[in-house]
Amino acid sequence: MKTTNCRACGAEIMFLKTVRGKTIPVNPEPVTFAEGEGGKEKFVLLTGEVVNGRTDPDGAYEGYVSHFATCPEADSFRKRRGKKGDRG
Repeated sequence: MKTTNCRACGAEIMFLKTVRGKTIPVNPEPVTFAEGEGGKEKFVLLTGEVVNGRTDPDGAYEGYVSHFATCPEADSFRKRRGKKGDRG
């Protein structure tokens, strides 16, 4: 898969398309994880599905971590919400 660099931190990233058709930046190294089991981490599969789980080297699944979870500049990409009544 084609990689590029994050505009904010410069790290190598790649983009996956979610099942909803949105594009999400992910870290290019796949990680092994266990689905569910109280895991609060989110993983993006090549199919575009986003699942909850926990990083586990013995896990049954392989997926990608959203770059938003690891980018030190992630807040610079978040959309600002205006105050109620603000059309801004």
